[in-house]
Amino acid sequence: MPLRRGSQGTPVVNVPPPSAAYLRTFRQLLAAPEFTDRFDEIILAQARRHNLDPRLLKAIIAAESEFETNARSPKGARGLMQMMPATAQEMGLSKDDLYDPRANIKAGAAYLHILHRTAWKRFDLDKPRYTETPEWVMQRIIASYNAGPRAMGHTSWRPETRSYVRKVMLFYYSDVTKFRRPSMELAELPALPPGPAAALLP
Repeated sequence: MPLRRGSQGTPVVNVPPPSAAYLRTFRQLLAAPEFTDRFDEIILAQARRHNLDPRLLKAIIAAESEFETNARSPKGARGLMQMMPATAQEMGLSKDDLYDPRANIKAGAAYLHILHRTAWKRFDLDKPRYTETPEWVMQRIIASYNAGPRAMGHTSWRPETRSYVRKVMLFYYSDVTKFRRPSMELAELPALPPGPAAALLP
């Protein structure tokens, strides 16, 4: 995929192998598919609606809330994708609906679509095939989801944001982001790309 002239095309942060704590979290989540996979159909539907990588959508949910619908951060972010009320309202979602899984994922996917579109324009990428986002662009999008759209234009992120990008990428490359429900149309999903955590779990 063509990159803007002068762009390195390399990942913004190095994604290390998962620590023992991450592996424990992966195993705990993988041991409860009835909990982690119950939103797969919603995730897939919204990913397809916005031409997003469904693995990225599920990885953000895993990193933000570990699939807890009632999650709330000290700053006021709510629900599966930890949407801030103001951002959710911009996506057409009432703050009263932030704990509804379908509404929360719908708003989060719409916001990710906007961030992808912004990245494509900023970095002068070819056609908006968001399911084939280069990793260096994906990391900027993840950083923007965490720290706001201004994070798209630089890489001098706060340690919290850099850690968040690594966290999402580790989930992305793990089996936690697989779609295992029998009703899922697995043939239509993009294959898991090679990565630091891809081969560490059965």
